Amino acid sequence: MAAAEFSGVVQFGEFKADLRSGELHRNGVRVPLQEQPFQVLAVLLVRAGELVKRDELHRQVWPRDTFVEFDHALNTAIKKIRIALEDDASAPRYIETIPKRGYRFVASVRTANDSSGAQTEAGSHPGEGLARRWFVRPPAAVALCLTLLVSVVLLGMRSRISSPAATGNRIVLAVLPFENWTHEAKCASLSDGIAQEVITQTGNAEPSQLQVVAWAACSRYGHTTKDIAEIGRELHADYLLEGNLRGDAGRVRVTVELIRASDATRVWGDEYNRETGDALALESEVASVIAAKVRRALFPLPRGTR
Repeated sequence: MAAAEFSGVVQFGEFKADLRSGELHRNGVRVPLQEQPFQVLAVLLVRAGELVKRDELHRQVWPRDTFVEFDHALNTAIKKIRIALEDDASAPRYIETIPKRGYRFVASVRTANDSSGAQTEAGSHPGEGLARRWFVRPPAAVALCLTLLVSVVLLGMRSRISSPAATGNRIVLAVLPFENWTHEAKCASLSDGIAQEVITQTGNAEPSQLQVVAWAACSRYGHTTKDIAEIGRELHADYLLEGNLRGDAGRVRVTVELIRASDATRVWGDEYNRETGDALALESEVASVIAAKVRRALFPLPRGTR
């Protein structure tokens, strides 16, 4: 297959990953996966069958000026990928952990235009020894296209972080990392998940009127000592959304505030009490409500309109 025919879509098992749009589908149905976990997955797909070291993922996915706890951020991203792929770390079908070193994508992959099909050695089954697996690697030209495409996508995201595009008359909103005030470590992942889901849902709703700053740019402000005005200037944001999680015994309270950056005025705020059983469902539900309330606060309906 000529490189010019390459569609940018990689297939493995019942999944397809579109490296251009950053979308993951399973049997034609979109699977929610946040931006940063998808970037990690893209790197692993391009390097299928190879060990990708943790420091390589650090260099490729996290910009040098992004101040986050990398180990936690990467572990969270891998966890979210495994949830999306319904993969089991103890018997991986897709992502194998190499302790203290990195990760390896262990399923066979092919480009969407490759008719050779993704397969494993005859008689093998998921979960059997990895030494028996073999990988359908794309032709050299397509492999190069895959690598270049992932590099361009990552560089493009970094340029958006360091040099925000002109926004015209659009309002710019930055969603800061939600603080975990609970005593449960699992709520750290939940707090980041809610913030990232709010970014996704808010950014997709009013693209002609509202620009939402990417998570990679906002994530550096976790536990920051900078004031609202300074953060607003650095992110070129008109409004900031900040929040925190409190709770115990299987319940969590999510408190949020929408603040105008220019004068630190509280525009809107609310709190939500939920059970913590299904983390992904909780993230999606709470983020959906918050995103809707933020849009209503920023773009109120005309008087008399329901």
